[in-house]
Amino acid sequence: MKLAESCREYLSNCQINKRLSPHSMRAYERDLSHICEFYGPSKVVEEIDREQLKKLITWLNQSELSQASIKRRIACLKAMFRWMELEDIIETNPFHKLELKVKLPHRLPRNIPRQELIILLLNAKRAAGLPLKSRYTHSLITSTIQHKSQLNALTTLVALELMIATGIRVGELVSIELEQIFWSEGKIRILGKGHHERYVFMPDNELIALVKSYQHLRQLAYPDHQYLLINSRGKPANTQFVRKLIRELAEKTNVSRHVTPHMFRHSAACELLESGVDIRFVQRLLGHYSISTTELYTHVTDNALQEQICRAKVRKGLQTEN
Repeated sequence: MKLAESCREYLSNCQINKRLSPHSMRAYERDLSHICEFYGPSKVVEEIDREQLKKLITWLNQSELSQASIKRRIACLKAMFRWMELEDIIETNPFHKLELKVKLPHRLPRNIPRQELIILLLNAKRAAGLPLKSRYTHSLITSTIQHKSQLNALTTLVALELMIATGIRVGELVSIELEQIFWSEGKIRILGKGHHERYVFMPDNELIALVKSYQHLRQLAYPDHQYLLINSRGKPANTQFVRKLIRELAEKTNVSRHVTPHMFRHSAACELLESGVDIRFVQRLLGHYSISTTELYTHVTDNALQEQICRAKVRKGLQTEN
C-alpha cells in the first residue's frame, strides 16, 4: 500500500472510531502531510524500515520545526503504523522496540499572576458597565445590560469568570449548551477530550447569578440556539471569537504579557493548589488523564512555599536564641 493511501485510511479511521475533534484531525492531517513530503506520497509503506525512520528524524531535526512539533509528527506516524499492524496491512512494524527519543525543553505552564487576574476581571466588569464594587445579581445585570450591543462585553466577563473558576478549556467553554447547566446544583457537564464527560462547579451564588442572567439576556436577544456563549452576531461563539475577546481585553488593560484563554486554565489550577485543594481533586476538575500532568502546576506552589518560609524567619529565630 502506498503511503498517501495509508494516511487517508488512517485519518478516516481516526474520525470514525476515535471521534477526534476537528482541531485534532487538522493536526493529524498536517503531521502526516509533512511526512509524505519527505518520503513521497507514492512511497510503499512496507519499504519504510528502521533506517528510513532514522533518516526521517534527521530531516525533521534539520527543519525549522520546534521539538514539540517533531515529537508530535513521530507520535502520529507511530500510531498509524500500530494501526496498520493491527489491521494486517503490514507484517512488520518498524517502530517495534525502536527508541526514537526527542528531548523536549522542560517548560512550565504559564499562568497569570493573581494581581493581573484581578485587574483583568475589574476591567471586564467595567467594560460591561457594572459597578466595580458591586456583587453580581440578576436585577443589577438585567437593569445594566439594556441593548444587544452590550452583550459582547458581558460575554467577555462570563467567559473570563468561568475559565478562572472552573479551569475549563476554551473549546469546552464554547461547547456548553444550556441543557448541560444544572442551576440548582451549581454545576456544568463538560464534554472533554476524547468525549470524556466530567462536571465542573460554579463555586458560589454570585457566579451562578452572573451566568444565569447572561443566559436570560442572550436568550431574549437571540433565542434560536441552545449554546451558552454567543458571538457579536448572536450565533454560537467559537474559540477564535473568545480568543479575540480576551486579547482585546488584555490590550486595553495593558497587561504586561501575551494573554491566552489557556493561561486562565493554568491560573485556576495554581490558585486551587495554593489554596490547599488536593491535587487529585484538581486533576479531576481539569480532566487530566494522568496526575503527572497536574503535577506540572505544583511549581507555582513553590512560590507560596518560599513566601511562607521567608515569613517564618527560622534562621533569625535560631540566631536570637544563640
